[in-house]
Amino acid sequence: MKGKTKINKLWYLWLLIGIGVGVVIGKLINWKYFEISKEINLVEILNVLITTGLTWYIASILGKRLKQEQFKSDLYVAKICDIEHHLSQLLELVQDENIPYGKIISHVHVVGIAKNSLIKSLSDIYKNRGIDTINDTMTTKYKELKSLLTDRPIDKQNKSVIVKNNMITFSPDRISEIIALSYTVKEEYFKLKVLINE
Repeated sequence: MKGKTKINKLWYLWLLIGIGVGVVIGKLINWKYFEISKEINLVEILNVLITTGLTWYIASILGKRLKQEQFKSDLYVAKICDIEHHLSQLLELVQDENIPYGKIISHVHVVGIAKNSLIKSLSDIYKNRGIDTINDTMTTKYKELKSLLTDRPIDKQNKSVIVKNNMITFSPDRISEIIALSYTVKEEYFKLKVLINE
């Protein structure tokens, strides 16, 4: 509250200084080609004051609204970056040998919950702007990624995933599939960032 009254006092001070400078310049300078009217036209003064006041009011309201929208966008982008970070951790984890199976399940579960939460909150705001298409693609790709990460092969001859004592190791081919698919999922998150910042 104190800051607002200080700003109002400062604004009035600048207004008075501007009027004073205008009067002094008008008295000191005698323009040969211009006639300066000594009469004060109240209608024009009111028009200028109202126009200036409305301009200031509209600019401050729009400025606040833009800041609020940018803040919301930044929050959603931060949430997307957090999900992307979990995906990156998952990719690093997959490249190790003898990974605890529960750790893989945990990361997949965290990414899935975060994705669903994000899409749910975004779909309310960006309903008619393509969020459903991105969500459908992302859901399909995420299910494929989850399958590559958590499904164990039925065929014992298939060595793409080896599970021993709840420790999992992925073959290089399987790791390549997981990496390729995770980049398509990240591409969908990029599309979400673009949609949010439009």
